[in-house]
Amino acid sequence: MEEKVVIITPCFNENTTVISFLQNVESVIEKLPQTFEVVVVDDCSSDHTLSLLKQFKFSAINATLTILELNFNVGHQAAIYQGLLYSNSIASDKFIIMDSDGEDDPEAIADLVKFKDFDIINVARGRRKESFSFQASYYIYRFIFKIITGKVLNFGNFCMIKKKVLKTSCYTGFIHFAAHLSKQKVSSTSIVYNRLKRIDGKSKMNLTSLVHHAFKSFVEYAEELLMVFLRIFMLIIVSFFGFIGIVLYKKFFTDEAILGWASTMTVSLFTTALICIGFFVMGILLLNMISQKSQSKSEIFNKLANNEILPSDSLKL
Repeated sequence: MEEKVVIITPCFNENTTVISFLQNVESVIEKLPQTFEVVVVDDCSSDHTLSLLKQFKFSAINATLTILELNFNVGHQAAIYQGLLYSNSIASDKFIIMDSDGEDDPEAIADLVKFKDFDIINVARGRRKESFSFQASYYIYRFIFKIITGKVLNFGNFCMIKKKVLKTSCYTGFIHFAAHLSKQKVSSTSIVYNRLKRIDGKSKMNLTSLVHHAFKSFVEYAEELLMVFLRIFMLIIVSFFGFIGIVLYKKFFTDEAILGWASTMTVSLFTTALICIGFFVMGILLLNMISQKSQSKSEIFNKLANNEILPSDSLKL
């Protein structure tokens, strides 16, 4: 039996861009021996994207197209999650996730499907075509991420995962897919491909978007981030008692006057320590709340086939 590979790609208001993307993907997969199901997750587009997708058909005999129309807009990462939920029922062990704007090079698919012994194969980013300010900000973000987590995040959504990783992602959920994958305790490797220029030439990711995206990646490592606050708290407490010791020593064992800034510094350290431990406690409470809701994920899509709307097997609103 031929090996089946599933390609999951989210899109929102892409218009003809997503069609060009599908054609580029087809030019690669038609040369491969596997069969492919391409799952396009339309994030409730408000333009002509959905109607263009309905009209599109692969000419390659080893490729089929499935369109998932979300009931409302949920954002890029949540759209990926909906694609994973749908794909969980597909009999396959290879699932490729990539963006539909053309920046992820389809040529990498031919290399990805060759892997058999790894649970996650990330497509690390080579050269980028963004502005200097964006690239500089991106490298600063990666540096901070490594300091906090101890890991290098040099890849985005573009990857191939096995079924057990997909099941884990469906069960736990995520708000930043790449950071979520970097936490998985499974075998992983990576290949390097340069980022291509977006098909329509206009990138949706600006500096503000990068900042938002960065904060979401830190949420995936909330436990590690909270431990940073705890370490800072311990350091401040040690410094606090050090200053207290100096003040008491000067007051009771010497004739020297107590420096005016010493008491101010002591109070400031104590206040900062309270803030740090407050962040830590609130963070733990929030993590517990998120953990309790991790199993409440639901499908919010309709599957489109033959230009007809078919409700998903277990549609929940």
